[in-house]
Amino acid sequence: MKLLIFLLFISCIKVAATEITIVTEVFPDFQYINEDNKLVGRSVDKVHKALQGSGINYTMLAHSWAISYNAALRDKNTCIFSIVRLPNRESKFKWVGELESFDSAIYGLKSRGIKLNTLNDAKKYKIAVLRDNFSHHYLLERGFSENKHLLLIDSLDKIDKLISTRHHILDFVVLSKKQFSYRIKTEPKLELLEPLLNLNTTQSPLFFACNVNMDPALVSQLKAAFNKI
Repeated sequence: MKLLIFLLFISCIKVAATEITIVTEVFPDFQYINEDNKLVGRSVDKVHKALQGSGINYTMLAHSWAISYNAALRDKNTCIFSIVRLPNRESKFKWVGELESFDSAIYGLKSRGIKLNTLNDAKKYKIAVLRDNFSHHYLLERGFSENKHLLLIDSLDKIDKLISTRHHILDFVVLSKKQFSYRIKTEPKLELLEPLLNLNTTQSPLFFACNVNMDPALVSQLKAAFNKI
């Protein structure tokens, strides 16, 4: 009995002493870099609130989505937010806590005058999506294919350039509505776009998730922390 208590005590110390890395992307206004060069936003606040007083040490970093996503897939003590919980991702992560829902849409150039009635209508065109982002996986699950339908990009910063210089190879881009509203304030070229079709992403909320090989005791500790908010 004493040995069991001792082992449990050692296990608790090990979990509490473990430092995790939390990665994300700039995704206004859920998470973004403010004028003081600090990572802030609604989702950032929720993560800090959940982990405050949890005994879990953590470092939070913002990268491009592809870098953050692959780090969370690869590194045992790494977690990621805000990530959409999609069927093809279910077994790839430990899903810790739901953060919030979001709306997204397919946007196209106003000058093209294209109309979309259904998602299948978009298969006639080329759509820019962030690599490994929700839009990338969401459309793959619905019969879209890379190269034929999807143009993979690594950063939203490239969208302006694609719209202004390569519009002959780009028809649409998928963005969250909040993201579009935030970016259009500082990126005039986005005025060239209009929403053409809403995507049913409200059924796939944003989550905080961790590497599938993370210590189960640590995952349980994280879940308990998120259940309190």
